[in-house]
Amino acid sequence: MSIHLPPDWQPWRRRSPLGEARPTKTDLAEAAATGLQLDDVLPYPTDEENAHFLRLLIVGTNPSPWAAAVQAPFARPGNRFWKSLYEAGITDGLVNDSNGLSRADEYMLATRGVGITNIVSRPSSRADELSRDELRAGRSHLITRVRMLRPHAAAFTGITAFRTAFEQPKAKLGVQDTHDIAGWPEDTQLWVVPDPSGLNAHESVSSLAEKWQAVWASSATDQQTRNDPRTTKE
Repeated sequence: MSIHLPPDWQPWRRRSPLGEARPTKTDLAEAAATGLQLDDVLPYPTDEENAHFLRLLIVGTNPSPWAAAVQAPFARPGNRFWKSLYEAGITDGLVNDSNGLSRADEYMLATRGVGITNIVSRPSSRADELSRDELRAGRSHLITRVRMLRPHAAAFTGITAFRTAFEQPKAKLGVQDTHDIAGWPEDTQLWVVPDPSGLNAHESVSSLAEKWQAVWASSATDQQTRNDPRTTKE
């Protein structure tokens, strides 16, 4: 499935305030201290405009200070997110956003039907710095957004944070049973994949890519394609 964007489509996200430079220790500290917000990666700025547009919505736990500083998700060097998506065939090329996400990559992700957000907006160096209340409040907000966006699939990156946020202490990696998650739309699959951070020593780029391949293949449904002329099968 690919997305047909109108000829006048323009990227809307903020560029990195650092230009093409990598953040300094001072930049990282400031991003964390001020709670610098990271823009979602979505074709359009509002959820209403993005409704029924996405094949896959990727949900991170929260941005790192590096990601917030350069306005690019999973941007910290050593994070294996983009390498694993490329190896899985989700992206057309290898994204290197360590000093900001390029307009070309934003366009590519939009036409692939891939969106990226976080369950908590506050940046931190580690996911375990977030409180239970933050994660559960983020869950409620995420469910409301997913009900509007209606992606074919949503994939949460990180089993530990997922268990806390969704109050599912026995949840395992893979596709989830959403019947007990109040408000979750029946036509959106929910997956959990491992945290791609370099701190997760249990996974490699190849093992992460294998899991992303399963998510991507499962999201290739024509259930929404029948309802939206903007989508075509590849």
